[in-house]
Amino acid sequence: MELVGEEKKIQTLFSELRLADEQAIPRFAATWNRAQARALRPRRAFNLSFVAATALLICALVSLAWWSTRWQRTPQPNVIAVTPSGVVPDLKPSEVVPASKESSAPIGSEPKKAVTAAHRLELSARLRAERIASRDEANLLAAAKKQAAAISSWQSPTATLLSSPNDDLLKSLPQLNESTNDLKSFLPNTPK
Repeated sequence: MELVGEEKKIQTLFSELRLADEQAIPRFAATWNRAQARALRPRRAFNLSFVAATALLICALVSLAWWSTRWQRTPQPNVIAVTPSGVVPDLKPSEVVPASKESSAPIGSEPKKAVTAAHRLELSARLRAERIASRDEANLLAAAKKQAAAISSWQSPTATLLSSPNDDLLKSLPQLNESTNDLKSFLPNTPK
């Protein structure tokens, strides 16, 4: 009898719990109607925040591209070269050809000297910079060769642990034309 009374109590507790849950949970019809209303609402063609973020990204990429081209392009100094016909301005250093002993000018005419002290200082500073750059390049090349030699002569510190006194036996194979007694010498713990 007591079991029947206990079952009734449990059933009433579960029914009370179900009623409390039903009151707290929204109805299916209300949830369905809200979902239908959202689906019927017209969507914007674009989201304003997405457009703003895209515009900022494009501006950043364009400014980065502009900055990188401006940063890589270092202005070349103007070089004034003396030629038999006169002064030729605005030559890049790579376009300047050293004068040869034989010139195409007539023997009696002397070329005009337009190189001033400031130009000589500029040329000497440029030559000095080129010498320093070539010296640095030679130092880098020597260091790279030294590192390559060190890497090529490297040996594993644990290589000696992989060798044993019986390496000759382990690395050699028996010949098939040997006698069976000779082949038994390759097997461990067998008398010869």
